[in-house]
Amino acid sequence: MTKHILIIAALLASLLLVSCNQDEELTPSIPEVSIEKKNVPIPVASFTPPPSQTVITLEKAKKFVDASAGLVLIGAKWSEEIEKATDQEKLKILNAYNLAREQVCAKVGLAGLAEYQWLAEVATKNPQNEAVLKEAGFRLK
Repeated sequence: MTKHILIIAALLASLLLVSCNQDEELTPSIPEVSIEKKNVPIPVASFTPPPSQTVITLEKAKKFVDASAGLVLIGAKWSEEIEKATDQEKLKILNAYNLAREQVCAKVGLAGLAEYQWLAEVATKNPQNEAVLKEAGFRLK
């Protein structure tokens, strides 16, 4: 899993550098956040049992890539919080971090962290998925 995170972080850094060199593309504006909706959790669909077919669609690959990027971003933020926390606070922060990971996966359209992990551990190993993962922006190896 650590290897995947490092690969994803390197991918995100390279994408950032490439996108910074493209002057004709403008960065979209960040949408306004509604305070009323801020704390409303997104329902997480069940991912049991995992599919027997490990070939994924381009749409699913894009969701996986989006979730990967989001998980890397919150991982960096939350690790700083954990380092600063006292021992009693660390457990609360870790529990909140796990809930945040579930929400990131659900927000991009996956069935929570369970589906993300299935994609990372099973679907990415299927050679038939290499083309759709590459097209979605994920690089294997």
